Amino acid sequence: MKKIFGYILAAAALTPVMTGCSDYLDVTDETSVSPDNFPTNMTHVDLLLNSAYAGSHQLGLYGYMWFPKFMYLMDHNLDCFGNYDDRSDFLINNVSTDNYYNEKIYGNIMQWIQFANTAIDACDKYEPEAAENELATLHYMKGQALFFRALAYWHAQIYYELESKADAKGFPIIDGVPTSMSEMMPERRSAAECWQFTIDTLEEAITLLKGYNTDKTRVTEWAAKGLLAKCLMQARRTQEAIPVLEDIIHNSGAQLLDYDTYRASFYADEAHEFNKETLFEIDFSKSDKQKGPWGGFTTGSGMQLVMGPWFVNLDTRLTDTDFNNLANGVETVSMFTNSDQWGNNYVHDGNVKRFGFPLGLPPHRVKNPDYDASARVKSQENFGIIMDPAYHAACQAVRDDKTCDPRLFIGAQQSFFDPYIDPRGRTTWIAPSTEANDLGLTAHYYFMIKKFMNLQGSEADTNQSNPSNIPVVRLADIYLLYAEAIASTNPGTALEYVNKVHRRAYGYSPESASPYDYTSLSSATPAAANYPADILAHDVIKYERWAEMWGEGQWWYDVRRYEILENEMGIFDSTRNGSPTYMERCYSLPIPKTEIERYNGKLTQNYNY
Repeated sequence: MKKIFGYILAAAALTPVMTGCSDYLDVTDETSVSPDNFPTNMTHVDLLLNSAYAGSHQLGLYGYMWFPKFMYLMDHNLDCFGNYDDRSDFLINNVSTDNYYNEKIYGNIMQWIQFANTAIDACDKYEPEAAENELATLHYMKGQALFFRALAYWHAQIYYELESKADAKGFPIIDGVPTSMSEMMPERRSAAECWQFTIDTLEEAITLLKGYNTDKTRVTEWAAKGLLAKCLMQARRTQEAIPVLEDIIHNSGAQLLDYDTYRASFYADEAHEFNKETLFEIDFSKSDKQKGPWGGFTTGSGMQLVMGPWFVNLDTRLTDTDFNNLANGVETVSMFTNSDQWGNNYVHDGNVKRFGFPLGLPPHRVKNPDYDASARVKSQENFGIIMDPAYHAACQAVRDDKTCDPRLFIGAQQSFFDPYIDPRGRTTWIAPSTEANDLGLTAHYYFMIKKFMNLQGSEADTNQSNPSNIPVVRLADIYLLYAEAIASTNPGTALEYVNKVHRRAYGYSPESASPYDYTSLSSATPAAANYPADILAHDVIKYERWAEMWGEGQWWYDVRRYEILENEMGIFDSTRNGSPTYMERCYSLPIPKTEIERYNGKLTQNYNY
């Protein structure tokens, strides 16, 4: 979406200029930007609005760290091959007050709020000077800025509060551009007050965005209503959420994608961006001018280079010794390589089993019976070492017969089975990093993340600037929230909305009964096959929310709302950093020690930290 990102760097650099105290100096330099001469036209306002759009692209958020460094580790979508750094704290849901990544999350969310407030302030300041024919557009712009302030708080609340406790503290409420030191350091209010502030912000945004729904590359009325519904549910205000959810379902025009489009919609294909199912997406586009996110902001995302898979190197030279060792179950040759992506993570085995994958861990690979060492052409068909043919056939049968949830193969890809396009354009197999040799090549399934990856090559081909959009609100999410909201009063309708999502996952029309339909809200789910004691094993709403939005950074929100972290630690009971130990405080992150020090001790620490 180049029209929005054309000014990201300029807008982000400009925003701090506009957020200082207006009376800091009495002398005005008319050749420089200041609150006295900016904004003076709609272009200025739009520039500041672009910075609110850019807020999600910061290094500590979706520009680089959000999924691979903490979110995927906290919700256990992924494990790590090594204990690299402070990210290991997130694997065991026990983060220290001086954790580097936690500091980045907190600081970047604060900056995002600042960017949004600056854009809101610009709209208010320019309005008295605006021409009559500019007012409607100006109000539309303010509605977008308000949405981003709420979205920033949505991210903040989910990490830094514990709303289940009566005395829980929320994120500091900053409702405008600070004009004094005291306004720059507000004390924490209650979690309920913070949710109310976020909800009020969205309700104002909805009023200003009314009727603006044709350009889905921008925030729309339905995007704001979708986020409002999610906030109301997260704040445990279910009855207020129901009419908002029904309004979206019946009036937004959003529809579930058909299965073939759905399964292709997560992988950097512009044909599927801003589709009929999504209400809001965080937009990314490849940048040819900046490699990676290291400049602080980028139009693309650098998250994928951290967790992108390696691949089997078809040019690996194999010897008789290698084959002899292989016959004895020992692999002595390193066949894995990478191309500008690090492969730090693999899908935690607990996810593979929770999707109902019926096979055990893969056996050692074997010599390819069709291998011809004299052949000059290097290809999959003539590579010397392959997955055990019987296991490969069983893996294919799982896919063909749908004996596990097909969404596993939408969100993840299987090492030594799924294809990878190498830098020479040849089809090989994806693989874990060479660190898998240390863990044991048969010790894990080694599925790798697939959602939001570049399936046509490596992150080198995207200039470490991946263009995959990240959905924040989509209709399947709304359907399942609605089912959750009405389950106790209208279980039949709730079950139908769950089945709409479930049918589509198995390739059937959402609108007609299928052989895969659940018969009750407590039917056995695919999780029951391997984890019969799992809370998700006989709770179709919880399971479908986990499975449908797996890999989209949404599950941690649900874990907190359902208060099932102890159950999750039972499923994901072993990580590269040891086993998680349940404590109530693990539902929230600590306020970083550096932030408390900046506040001179006025910022209250979270429960039991």
